[in-house]
Amino acid sequence: MQIEHGCSGGGDLLCRDEELYAWLRLAEDAARSGGEYLAKTALTGARVTAESGRDVKLEADHLSEAHILEVLHRKSNFRIHSEERGMVRGQGDDDLCWIVDPLDGSFNYLRGIPSCCVSVGLWRKNEPLLGAIYDFKREELFAGIVGVGAWLNKAPIHVGSVTEPGRAVLCTGFPVEMDFSTDALSRFVNLIRAYKKIRMLGSAALSLAYVAAGRADVYYEQDIKLWDVAAGAAIVVAAGGRILRSESDKKDAVTLYAGPPSMPALCP
Repeated sequence: MQIEHGCSGGGDLLCRDEELYAWLRLAEDAARSGGEYLAKTALTGARVTAESGRDVKLEADHLSEAHILEVLHRKSNFRIHSEERGMVRGQGDDDLCWIVDPLDGSFNYLRGIPSCCVSVGLWRKNEPLLGAIYDFKREELFAGIVGVGAWLNKAPIHVGSVTEPGRAVLCTGFPVEMDFSTDALSRFVNLIRAYKKIRMLGSAALSLAYVAAGRADVYYEQDIKLWDVAAGAAIVVAAGGRILRSESDKKDAVTLYAGPPSMPALCP
């Protein structure tokens, strides 16, 4: 089933503005806490704790997560769905859930490639509500509340105005559970070949942040984990864009498209 979230929505009317801004500040504080830890750890090197197939887990992922969850628990009692710990039960509104990636772009971080970040999103049921993404390498904090607005270091941002794929920059990637068979890769290339430029940053969250800020025009990725895109999806919609998503047969994964409403969409 395909689900669309677009720029026409007025935000979650069940939440007062002061609540939304308070939750966004909490998401920002949590993302900064994890990012500041990661920035310090990067100077001393990253230790690999597990490696399976194309995936790698770092000690930094778990330690960043501990910093983030400490901040979130301090001022909220919602459920938390985090990459490393899975679902952490809360005592509050079951409809609200923090979705956390404590280090998106782990392999980039390991190799010293400066495309990695911390991602903290808040969803109500199956809907993105708000998000914060902190690029600790560049000290850039992307944030947004659906129906209210989006910001980069407190300055307003908006999705780009390109309307044709032939003029657009598409950000994408190959998640660890993607089908890498020749046939599957050929189908994928046929899907994206109409775009002017293709960029693979190695971070889905940053890719979505760049779409929200108009640096890139479109994001599309198959079988990407929800925690990689939860905050970014909220920020794109908050910045005037739209997202289309469909469930994947992979656990905790979705196929996601994000871009300006005027751009013909790739169907997930």
